[in-house]
Amino acid sequence: MTAVSASPSLSRLLAVILALILTIVTGAQICRSQDAAPPAHQDSRNPNSEKPNPEKPGPEKPSPGKKDRQSKRDDSSTQPQGTERMFGVMPAYGLIEAGLKPPPLTSGQKFKLAVQYLNPYTFLFVAAEAGVNQARNDPSEYGQGAEGYGKRYGAGFADGLTDGIFVTGVYPSLLHQDPRYYRLGDGGFSHRFGYSATRILVTRQDSGRRAFNISEILGAFTSSAIGVTYYPKSQRDFSDVAERAGIQFGFDAGFNVLKEFYPDIQRKFFGKHKR
Repeated sequence: MTAVSASPSLSRLLAVILALILTIVTGAQICRSQDAAPPAHQDSRNPNSEKPNPEKPGPEKPSPGKKDRQSKRDDSSTQPQGTERMFGVMPAYGLIEAGLKPPPLTSGQKFKLAVQYLNPYTFLFVAAEAGVNQARNDPSEYGQGAEGYGKRYGAGFADGLTDGIFVTGVYPSLLHQDPRYYRLGDGGFSHRFGYSATRILVTRQDSGRRAFNISEILGAFTSSAIGVTYYPKSQRDFSDVAERAGIQFGFDAGFNVLKEFYPDIQRKFFGKHKR
C-alpha cells in the first residue's frame, strides 16, 4: 500500500527532471540561434557598395601565432583549460586560467556551460549522495528500498540541475554576469583561499568589472524553492529552502577552492607540471 501511494510522487519527480533537461537544452538552442550574428555580405544590387580596391591595402591577416592564441582564448570561454579532469573524473567546466582574458560569453554559451552538469561524474556523485541519505533515512518519508533510493537520487539530481540552470544560465544571461571562475594562480595560501571561496559573492559583469554575485544568490534560492514541488511536506518550510540554498553555496565555494588549488595538488602529489 505504501509503495503504491508513493509512486505518484516519484513520477512527479521524474517529470520535473525531464522538464528541466528539456528546458536547459531548448534554452541553449534558442539563445545560440539568437546570439548568432548574420553573415556579413555586400549587396550586389547596391551600386554604392564598396568594391575592392587593388591599391588600397586590405586588413592585416593574423599570423599563425595570433590565430593559435585567439583559438585558446575562444576555447577558454566555455571549456576547462587543458584536456585533463581534476583527479581524472571531475570536470572543471567554466575555469579560466590565470592571466587569460577571454571574450564575454553569449547567452547560448552560458547555457552550454549549464548543460555540462550532465556528465558521468555527476551521475556517480549523485548516486553516492543518495546512498548516504538512504543510510541516514533522510527524508524519512521517502522510505527504504529501491523506490526510496530512486526518490533520493532524483531529488539530488534535480537540485544540482536546477542550480546549474539558474546560477550558470538564466540569471547570468538576464543580469549580464560572467558565471566562469578565474584562477588567481599566485600569492599566499590564505589570499588564494579567501579569493576562491568568496567568488560565490563576487563575480564579473560581462563588461569585466567586478560586481556582487546576485546570480549565485538568486539561482541557489530559486533552485531550492523549486524543490518544494518534489520534497515531502516536512521539508517545504522556508528554513528548509534556506538550508538547501546554504548547502549549495558551500558546494559551489568548495568547488571554486578546488579549481584554484588543483594544479598545485597535481604537482605535489602526482608530479605533473603544467605546460
